[in-house]
Amino acid sequence: MVLTPTSRWPTTLPDATVRAVLDTPLERTVRTSLPAPAVPRASIVIVTLDGLVFTRLCLESLLAAVSPAFEIVVVDNGSTDGTVGYLDELSTRDGRVRVELNPQNVGFGPATNQGAEIARGDVLILLNNDTIVPHGSLERLTEHLMDSRIGLVGAVTNRAGNEAQIEVPYRTSGELARFASQYMAAHGGQLFDIRTATMFCAAARRAVWNEIGPLDERFEVGLFEDEDYSMRVRQAGYRVVCAKDVFVHHFGQASIGRLASTGEYGPLFHGNRARWEAKWDRAWQPYARRERPVYDGLVERIRKVVCETVPAGATVAVISRGDAGLLELGGRRAWHFPQHEDGAYAGHHPADSAACIAELERLRAKGAEFLVIPSTASWWLDHYEAFARYLADHCRVVLRTSDCAVMRTSQGVCPLDIPAEPGSPPRTLARGGGEPLPG
Repeated sequence: MVLTPTSRWPTTLPDATVRAVLDTPLERTVRTSLPAPAVPRASIVIVTLDGLVFTRLCLESLLAAVSPAFEIVVVDNGSTDGTVGYLDELSTRDGRVRVELNPQNVGFGPATNQGAEIARGDVLILLNNDTIVPHGSLERLTEHLMDSRIGLVGAVTNRAGNEAQIEVPYRTSGELARFASQYMAAHGGQLFDIRTATMFCAAARRAVWNEIGPLDERFEVGLFEDEDYSMRVRQAGYRVVCAKDVFVHHFGQASIGRLASTGEYGPLFHGNRARWEAKWDRAWQPYARRERPVYDGLVERIRKVVCETVPAGATVAVISRGDAGLLELGGRRAWHFPQHEDGAYAGHHPADSAACIAELERLRAKGAEFLVIPSTASWWLDHYEAFARYLADHCRVVLRTSDCAVMRTSQGVCPLDIPAEPGSPPRTLARGGGEPLPG
């Protein structure tokens, strides 16, 4: 079963994967009915809001992967896509699953606090519903909490946006299982301090949760509550760490990514950032990333392509997701796409094609002569279909490789534009979903 998304914001899986998940009867994946543990070793708290295919992948992998001593508390925030019926059937089949239903979306923080309040375990594990849990991973996570100096521990993953993100080679569920087993075995007992234990998967002792208090509910629907909580844990004198021997697959943007298409994500991001900055009296800074040889190699090849095809002194917009390394283009002025008025990365993807086109025209008016689309952003051309058509109609491909496409956005002819060789295929935009490389 292929796990590579076909597009993002929101994350969309291949049709064959969706059909395989949703068409499989529950009795085929949850075959052994287990009673609720009398005294749970740990409580796993999961918030759901639609996204049934992700919830099934998460919960059914979880039930197969964790000890019978773990309980699972699911808080649903008003799903309308069949998730509620599924949760009811699942909890009937397996006593480890407890379900709380909210009539509307109360937000990630309040729903998580609701689940934590009724959870009975001495350890709380906060887990996103767009994850897949390999066998034994959450047991390893709880073991790290035996160290009383650790207040919060997170996992490594394929997609986190900070130092918890590692490069992974897998595409399918079977490859994921093999990779996770080998990776966790190779990094047994290893962990490192981290700025934020992102709550796609994070664990704390109940005693620490009670001492620190619940998630701060001022952060509305979601975003920045994990950054805030990690700071509160450190402020109380505990370590916040990431366990290298715990791997959990994270799709990312499965729920909150739906806000991008409605235009709600940007205001939410900036509003919660302002709340965080006001609370902590400091400016928020983007996360660092650990060394990524594959991705760093991609960046270097893109830099070489741009320097060979774009004249020095030109202005280049780069679909960058905030990566400053992609803007180091040797004597060329490089801008994030999309960006704030001050030039900083906008912090989120555009809501729709109209927003993409408006941003392109705004940057063209400011002087952007070229647009670079890295292979990690190739999914834009499928997700923002009208934007892709606009590029094809109003811009010209200078060069296309497997690593990126370089497009001329301004009027006139670039002296480095090279016409196609006689008999070669015309240069058109490369389109294709997924993200062939991390970034």
